Amino acid sequence: MDFCRLHYVLFVIFIADAASGFAQTKGVTSGAIYTLISKSTNKVMDVSNASLADGATVDSWTNTGSDAQRWIITQTSKGIYTLFNVGSGKLLHIAAAPADKVHVIQDGSSSGTNGQWTIKSAGKGTFYLFPVADPKFSLGVNAGDTANGTAVSLYASSNGDTQKWVFQKETSQPVAHTEAATHKAFEDWATGYSVQTGKGFWDRAEMMEIVLDAYEVTKEEKYKTMFDSMYQHFVASNKSDWLYNKYNDDITWAVLFSVRGYLLTGNKTYLEKAKDQFDKMYARAFTNTFGGGLIWYETKTSKNACINGPAMVACCYLAQATGDSTYYNKAIALYSWSKLNLFNAATGKVYDNIDLNKSTGLIKTSFWSSTYNQGTYLGAATMLYKQTKERSYLDEAQKFAKYTRDSMYADKVMNNEDGGNDLPGFKGIFARYARMYAVETGKTDLNDWLLMNAKVAYNNRNSHGLIQTKWATRTGETKPKGDFGSSTAVSLLINVLPLKE
Repeated sequence: MDFCRLHYVLFVIFIADAASGFAQTKGVTSGAIYTLISKSTNKVMDVSNASLADGATVDSWTNTGSDAQRWIITQTSKGIYTLFNVGSGKLLHIAAAPADKVHVIQDGSSSGTNGQWTIKSAGKGTFYLFPVADPKFSLGVNAGDTANGTAVSLYASSNGDTQKWVFQKETSQPVAHTEAATHKAFEDWATGYSVQTGKGFWDRAEMMEIVLDAYEVTKEEKYKTMFDSMYQHFVASNKSDWLYNKYNDDITWAVLFSVRGYLLTGNKTYLEKAKDQFDKMYARAFTNTFGGGLIWYETKTSKNACINGPAMVACCYLAQATGDSTYYNKAIALYSWSKLNLFNAATGKVYDNIDLNKSTGLIKTSFWSSTYNQGTYLGAATMLYKQTKERSYLDEAQKFAKYTRDSMYADKVMNNEDGGNDLPGFKGIFARYARMYAVETGKTDLNDWLLMNAKVAYNNRNSHGLIQTKWATRTGETKPKGDFGSSTAVSLLINVLPLKE
């Protein structure tokens, strides 16, 4: 338990004990967890987008079971209560001096009356919530507004249903970084999209790696069985020789699930396929143009991080699987070339690609960065450090990690990469290699940040248990488009779990 959460738990215990001598509002148990349901809309009181920040708006939303929609109601003195959000650990506050249509927010401060409430029966199992700061107002929703995201606000007190709340008592439930929550999120995703029999190539390959992650982390046989089935389906759908596909990165992703499949299950069929397809891909993708490196797409000239990063990782896995050290040599050569062309060793930023500027005859660089490329280069640096024990690889791995956390996301929740067909699946790749980095190097610098991402993403699931790829944005009740985008949070939840021995 971290210090902030311990402080919060002790504070709740303290105020509960302090108020134990006072009579409680009938039907409300101090210290219990409740979902607050609007009598007029049947929507629940909810912290917008499961935010952990002070000042986040409180709104009404379809009940998804999220901890962002659960509140610990605690009596602090005679007739006075506080409401702590279970997801954020922050208090329900009024946003300004009480007035008509003043919104409510969450805030960490427990001083003053802005976070204090009186609770009065409204009859038939419903209650009013009055701010202690001015009980002429009552908490409610705008009449007739049933849309998800409608703000919860103060209104001049009345006896209408818009200001009545049903207090539904709840029990505590598994949180994001628990195995129970992860298995449920995986099942909701896999079943909701029929993942086991889906079509596609590189996105399918990446999602097959998520299944392998689940097997590697939890050791549950059901994930091994699922991977075996998906492998057979992939080969049947994408031919036995994948070189018909001109995207060299696509082939490399299929190599990755094959070689990892062997390393985790011992099935030699997977290794034979991985070695055969990688060797063929490498032979056609490597050229001396721009001094080395692999071409992203056959017939084009650009050399991209999206092929060179996963190819380095594949080389390291193949070396482990076969005992052939020449694969490590290839990985080191690609890494050294990338250091000159595709990443900044001082900052840890990975560039997207280099290509020839035909008008000048000079090499041009695309400096765009993504979690996909940051992740694969983090993985490659980690694996090469483990093999060579050269400190420069570890230093650069730390830079890749730090750049992603601090420069790309300012230590906040990853809430982008949602456009097109490929981007929505990128963050799941980063989550995998962040786990590898932590496990193999013992570095913990990403841990708290990833746990925060997991907590917010999980609390932003919809009522079907699905989580879209913008983790800091609540998932709508309409099924998110595509299993690939929804796979990223599943990858995150799996990869923040501790490994089982």
